[in-house]
Amino acid sequence: NLQDEIQGKSNAELLKMAYQFDQWSPEMLVEVEKELMKRNILPGDLNARRQQLIDTEEARLIKGKPAGLFGQILGWATVFGFLGIFIGYHYAFSKKRSNYTGKQYFTYNEPSRKSGTYLLYAGIFLSLAALLYKL
Repeated sequence: NLQDEIQGKSNAELLKMAYQFDQWSPEMLVEVEKELMKRNILPGDLNARRQQLIDTEEARLIKGKPAGLFGQILGWATVFGFLGIFIGYHYAFSKKRSNYTGKQYFTYNEPSRKSGTYLLYAGIFLSLAALLYKL
């Protein structure tokens, strides 16, 4: 049980866990804070530090990262097959979960997602056209 595990930890261990936001799940951190409040040793600066880390991470996640050039070239080179469709889907719809809040964000930036969407739909259309042509 999560509560039993937390109750068995020393004050120093709980304080260390409370400041290591990125190493614990949000559920675990909530339980750690509850236990620190019960013990009356919850640090006052904890929420401010957490909010600063959340804001920094959110700014990075909202922006997203650019798609890799190799992946884009491979996707367009294999647009007639499942690999191209898969790569397009990956760039268009893959998401990443925040370490601190559990909220999901798109992994790739807007231009990469748009390119991935084009690749996905082109792959589906061309694969269906090729399949219908063979029939």
